[in-house]
Amino acid sequence: MPSLIAYFDCPTGIAGDMCLGALVSAGVPLTYLTEVVQQLGLAEEISLSSELVNRKGQEAIKVEVNLNADPHHHHRHLAEIEQIIRQAKLSPQIELWSLATFRRLAIAESQVHGIPLEQVHFHEVGALDAIADIVCTCAGLDWLGIAEIYCSPLPTGGGYVNCEHGQLPVPVPAVLKLWETHHVPVFSNGIQKELVTPTGAALAVALSQSFGAAPAMQLQKVGLGAGTAELAIPNILRLWLGEKISERIGEAETIKKKVIPHSH
Repeated sequence: MPSLIAYFDCPTGIAGDMCLGALVSAGVPLTYLTEVVQQLGLAEEISLSSELVNRKGQEAIKVEVNLNADPHHHHRHLAEIEQIIRQAKLSPQIELWSLATFRRLAIAESQVHGIPLEQVHFHEVGALDAIADIVCTCAGLDWLGIAEIYCSPLPTGGGYVNCEHGQLPVPVPAVLKLWETHHVPVFSNGIQKELVTPTGAALAVALSQSFGAAPAMQLQKVGLGAGTAELAIPNILRLWLGEKISERIGEAETIKKKVIPHSH
């Protein structure tokens, strides 16, 4: 069976909701992702919705993770989130990818704040949002039957964002730490906004085999996931899906070598 590969093309960065939008645009049913939320035991707290939006003249899918009720203001530690994922009885691939992504994110946070891994916590709204974004992204990629994932270089963004620690420069410390640890190629597209969120960065480094130009593939489908902000260029994550062709080229060369008789 041919190997299906995915390429995250990130001209305006990557965030969890953009990944979900791109996956739904590529054919993953929103009803399936909603079932994943139910399996996680979070259906009372969060729901997913999607709509077709326009970004600088281009149509893309915007997926929202909606909080159904006022969340309880308690923090969720990594161990608790890992337990939620393990108890959901998802496919082994979804579980593996989801746990790896959360662990990468928690390691970056622990290094930034100088605290042990088990003390890292995700505040409630962020935790629910991140669980939905990360697990549903992993589930969507698994639903599509993706065997390998690659990612483009990531834009740095700029300016400042407000968070529970006050104002932080963009890229925020956790994103910068993830990039540093995994030697991610970055560039500036001149946009002074937060373009790569911690969730987006964690998904990119945990799931991608490598960063760079698109791998050789026979392109079959492109999913377009919209970001929230209106930017100078279309704020869209482009998910390229295709069949790997480097293997076929290799096979053809092997066959040729076998057919050519040895000269005596």
